[in-house]
Amino acid sequence: MNFILKFHLLFLLIVISFSNLSGQTQIQIPRNIQSAYEKGTRSLDGSPGLNYWQNSSDYMIDVRFIPSERKIIASEKIIYYNNSPDTLKRIVIRLLQDLYKKGSARDFPINPEDIHDGTKITKMIINGNFYDINDRKKVNQNSTNLNIKLDSIDLISPKSKTQLEIGWEVTIPKYSTIRMGTYDSTSFLVAYWYPQIAVYDDVYGWDEIPYTGTVEQYNDFNNYDVKITVPKNFLVWATGTIQNPEEVYSERVLKRFRLAQKSDSVVNIVTLQDVLENKLNTKNKELLTYHYKAFNVPDFVFALSDHYLWDASTLIVDKATGRKTFISAVYKKESKDFYDVAKIARDVISFFSFEFPQIPYPYPSMTVFNGQGGMEFPMMVNDGSTQSYSAAVGLTSHEIAHTYFPFYMGINEKRFAWMDEGFAVMLPFDLQERYAEGAGPRHSNSTSYENFAGHEEEMPVITPSFLLSGNSYRVASYRRPGCAYDFLRDMLGKEKFISVMKEYVRLWNGKHPIPYDFFFTFNKYAGEDLSWYFIPWFFEKDVPDLDLDEIKLNGDELSFVVKRVGKIPVPVSIKITFEDNSTNEIYETAKIWKDGKTEVVYKLKVINKPVSIELNPTKIPDANRTKNAFYF
Repeated sequence: MNFILKFHLLFLLIVISFSNLSGQTQIQIPRNIQSAYEKGTRSLDGSPGLNYWQNSSDYMIDVRFIPSERKIIASEKIIYYNNSPDTLKRIVIRLLQDLYKKGSARDFPINPEDIHDGTKITKMIINGNFYDINDRKKVNQNSTNLNIKLDSIDLISPKSKTQLEIGWEVTIPKYSTIRMGTYDSTSFLVAYWYPQIAVYDDVYGWDEIPYTGTVEQYNDFNNYDVKITVPKNFLVWATGTIQNPEEVYSERVLKRFRLAQKSDSVVNIVTLQDVLENKLNTKNKELLTYHYKAFNVPDFVFALSDHYLWDASTLIVDKATGRKTFISAVYKKESKDFYDVAKIARDVISFFSFEFPQIPYPYPSMTVFNGQGGMEFPMMVNDGSTQSYSAAVGLTSHEIAHTYFPFYMGINEKRFAWMDEGFAVMLPFDLQERYAEGAGPRHSNSTSYENFAGHEEEMPVITPSFLLSGNSYRVASYRRPGCAYDFLRDMLGKEKFISVMKEYVRLWNGKHPIPYDFFFTFNKYAGEDLSWYFIPWFFEKDVPDLDLDEIKLNGDELSFVVKRVGKIPVPVSIKITFEDNSTNEIYETAKIWKDGKTEVVYKLKVINKPVSIELNPTKIPDANRTKNAFYF
């Protein structure tokens, strides 16, 4: 195995050359990432290295939420496990609600009334020792990151654990709903809400990329034991599994909840009639404490309302083990599309588990909460209302797809948003197209990419996501990788793609893969060198662009050439229309460009006179369509 150092104008990269089943490949790995391979935490065959490690925490949280004030008053005990070979002399704690703190950097404007003085830390104890949060010699805050220099007695040794106790108060926004917030006076989704230890990993050390509104999550895999106290008649839904339903639900709701836990058809747990008649859905106590637990997940969120409808059912997601998932939709009565969402969510989870990618849904629950926009969290998504059934399918399936990427697979969305958003775009395509109105999701995604391809602000997909914004971020994270993954599946064939994807997920679920782990894993299990495909799609600033040329009709022989003008390899789809309105279609996957060819010659016999030839009319992006059609 040879390591060749190459100096480039923009980046210093190490080019790793190695042989695989089909020959020689070169994937460029930045120097800072190369150290992980040298240390043996990652392997060039795509699997975790023999020395791979990652840290984790156990969170025990008690929170009181006061709806009338939108206020959180809480305390937590964290057991932090340092599985690294390093002694940690400081610890980084995220205060993500400080996106709304006065003076914080933000990617979007927010309502001035939502700006506050930041998360109020009322207690900070590490290993029994009090830390003064105002001591600038030890504690400093940069945006949403609280950096604490540890006393010598509190240094976190390798293979050891540390205990933190934190008390805090914070008010969630009333008007600005960036991924979470207030949806009416008594309905909320509470996310990014607790002091959380940042990731310390084998590649970057402490993750100190601040939360400014665009880039999303990168968290350790943790265990959560959370008690949430709210006023009477507020139902609470959360990440994980409720531990005490009989202590909080009314008898009517509890009976329907138990029925839904056994039912393979949707049960209306809180009905429209219940809401219209103002029936009490909880025990008749002034305060109720909901107890939830979740294991080996990267985050914890909760939602609450005193007037949302609730539908649910249970689905077997793994036929080999009989494992089940409890699937809910909770929504305001005015959201007409949401009356179908419990069934849609069930169909989506079944599709992912048994059709594509045929990986069983990994968690015990999923709740689709009717808030605003579209945002994913472990076992919960926050979706606004849509205008049609197909739109509800599209939104629900995209957000639930995030269960696999980033959550099950531990993706660093801050740096590699395309590793999760691109798959969340691509994985539900087949399901979405069953209900599509008009051209369908493949066409709309392709068109969105095509319209921006080659723009001066279009950056290579591999560009760290936190450096991007606006259309640059959206195309690099969603559109271009969505096409790349879909055409890769097309090229490998559905069954082979599923087989390779399962190996990738088997190797890396519950861990933290980076792009090179993905590339090398696919190379290994596809049994071929795919770098000719990966490099232009993910590393290069170029475009997909095919041309029709040299069209000739000699008697009954039609010939023409398809030229690859842009470097990005895409399929070839040709439609020939004849005078009698009959058509002839030719299709080649992107593999036709594997050997570096720049043109393909087509010759065919024709019976009828052709009137037109169209190249890649739909679903395949082309940055310049001026030579994509010919009329005789």
